[in-house]
Amino acid sequence: MTDEQRIFLESNGFLTIANALSPEHLARIQSAASGAYEKWKDDFSLPGVRSEVLDQIQSPIEYDDELLSLLWHPSVFPLVREILGEDVMMIDNDFFITPPRTPRTHAGWHHDVGMRGVYHPLSVMMVKVFFLLSDVDENSGGTAMVPGSHRFPLDFRFPSVSDPREMPGMVQMTGRAGTAYLFNGRVYHCAVNNDSDRPRRVLIYNYGHFWMKMWPGYEPSPRLLDAARSSGDPVRMQLLGIGDAYGQSLS
Repeated sequence: MTDEQRIFLESNGFLTIANALSPEHLARIQSAASGAYEKWKDDFSLPGVRSEVLDQIQSPIEYDDELLSLLWHPSVFPLVREILGEDVMMIDNDFFITPPRTPRTHAGWHHDVGMRGVYHPLSVMMVKVFFLLSDVDENSGGTAMVPGSHRFPLDFRFPSVSDPREMPGMVQMTGRAGTAYLFNGRVYHCAVNNDSDRPRRVLIYNYGHFWMKMWPGYEPSPRLLDAARSSGDPVRMQLLGIGDAYGQSLS
């Protein structure tokens, strides 16, 4: 991480990585994601959310190894590892497709992580990474954030707004397909309505500490765990939760 990145992240709680995916890699990821969607949409036994404001494919890493390998992508994961530390682990992963002209947001203003009774503005509990698979402008439903809100006290009261864009001080994450951005799980954020004529497609990978539990339903399948063990790759194994509950480290 450069000094500029480090200072920006500490100040704002988020960071953008332009051109995180090369055009060739982006094309492979887009193809894999489209294949996952085609399989998921016709099989209602597969986990996720189907609604007028969001199609959420749960655990896309189970559908294609191209999507799995983004967990340790060399342009992004080293930053996550530096931010969280050597005990980093995957917490959950999703493929979000926000339809055009959504009538409302699928996720209002919120924090992703908070421990009741524990004041931890100087601790990073989670880092979430978004890979944009489609171009996202101010009308495309990009994530909105309140810069610096990862430092706010747990009982800080934000105003209630009917339109996510009305939140004072908010900024909206935009970028071309292939862009990635990451943010501290304590940053106050929301999904903005997609007012454009095209769907917004984004892959989301959430990371925490090894002593934390994965979100229920996101535990890797035996197939992925067996492949990780066979690979002998300590990064791949640790990210998928293979190791001792405490003291696990990539160092």
